[in-house]
Amino acid sequence: MTDDWKGLFERGRVIPPHSQTVRLAQDSSHTHSQGFQIILKHLDGPHIQQEKKEGESEGNRKREPVKYQLSVSLFDTSHQHFFGRTLKSLPQQMSGVHRAMFNEVVYLHTSLRLPSVVAVVELVALQPRADGSQHALGCGFAILHLFSSMTEPQATEGDRRLSMYHGTPRTLLHPLVRDPIEQNKLLRPIDGAHLVCSFKPHPALAPAMHLFPQNMLVSGDENIPGVTPSPTGDSLLKPHMVKSLTCFLDRLSISLHPSLEKFESQLLQHVSTDCHNT
Repeated sequence: MTDDWKGLFERGRVIPPHSQTVRLAQDSSHTHSQGFQIILKHLDGPHIQQEKKEGESEGNRKREPVKYQLSVSLFDTSHQHFFGRTLKSLPQQMSGVHRAMFNEVVYLHTSLRLPSVVAVVELVALQPRADGSQHALGCGFAILHLFSSMTEPQATEGDRRLSMYHGTPRTLLHPLVRDPIEQNKLLRPIDGAHLVCSFKPHPALAPAMHLFPQNMLVSGDENIPGVTPSPTGDSLLKPHMVKSLTCFLDRLSISLHPSLEKFESQLLQHVSTDCHNT
């Protein structure tokens, strides 16, 4: 049980957003959090697949094929600041038509509905090693713009086709990378590589938003205390809360730490006693 709670705590840790971004959202009277859904559908990458095949050894090809994983993080373009929690998709193989099907559903709720807040999606190749472990190698990244204004998402209907760029998301931390990001010369598109995804509000998330922090990317199949697991595997699509129970505590006793003065007095007494005993 202790390990379970420790795991929940570690998974619930999030990097706070930039203080000026929080202040800007508050000044814009958008202090309430709103739920959203991101669906990462599939990635087309013929040149990515070709590069990985050329980099593999004959032994690797015979043992196990390379799998691909998506890593999603929130990024503040105004202050070049990653925040929240990074979410990793389930590994998938690239098909014969150079397409990796993910269909990964990601949820979040946030009050930072600002144009500077984007989602950065990195493609990672998981190459098997002889000892059974995996070597993670970044293959490029895409930028998903979430909000076009203070009140509306960038797109509420239909799929979006995002260009993939060479390098890793750390490129966005370069001092010369500023808005508009996609027009920066440091970002070089990968020919023929695109990520198909969608982003839209998810009002059904409202009853469960108090159970995990703002700006925390979560998957519908995660175990969230307070939410009933769904037989479909996506407990946040239409979340159902665990039935609440009323409990009473009788004869509760709370022992508070002594004041600083009392602690110093006791410490001096112990020191004096030790001096007399030596």
